[in-house]
Amino acid sequence: MNLNQFNQKYNPNYDGLFSVIDHIGDDLNARKLRFDKADVIEGTLDKATKGKLNWVDSIGYDHIDENGVKFEVKSQKHCLYTAKGNQKKKTKKIKLTNTLSQDPTRKLKATADYLILIDTGDSSSYSMAIINYKTVIDNYANKLDDGFECQIPSSAITMLITPDNVNIKKPNNLIAYQQQKQQMQKKYINNFFS
Repeated sequence: MNLNQFNQKYNPNYDGLFSVIDHIGDDLNARKLRFDKADVIEGTLDKATKGKLNWVDSIGYDHIDENGVKFEVKSQKHCLYTAKGNQKKKTKKIKLTNTLSQDPTRKLKATADYLILIDTGDSSSYSMAIINYKTVIDNYANKLDDGFECQIPSSAITMLITPDNVNIKKPNNLIAYQQQKQQMQKKYINNFFS
């Protein structure tokens, strides 16, 4: 899928997506909060495409479109661009899967049609790219003791948005996600003690 096809089909609001990512910042980088961070980013991608990339969080893929095209999403700090805003020659190493098995014969299967990479570093690196998932498996995936990872040449990916095209919006008086989550948890718990 090329840039024009992706943008025409899904019409993403990249500024909204990266404004959420910017607001989260490093707040959700602690080990127990990383799943929340992934959920927020994947949910935001759904919202940024007005549901055209429907977030389903299924095994092997995160989003699906109305035609059944599946997308796996991986987000990582400075995975596409350096902190100085230069595109990398290769992506950072990206963990594709975690497995409980140490079976040396295990194989990685294409459970999605496309892999979307989102750079969550900072305003100098906010960017997003796409690549055919089978291409990743066939050419760039490496087996680890606990799963599979990849490192992809920049020449093999399609950049969807680059840092110089992202405009961050900073909403006023918005409290951090982690604080909102704690407030929601307290409210939930209080239902059992009133």
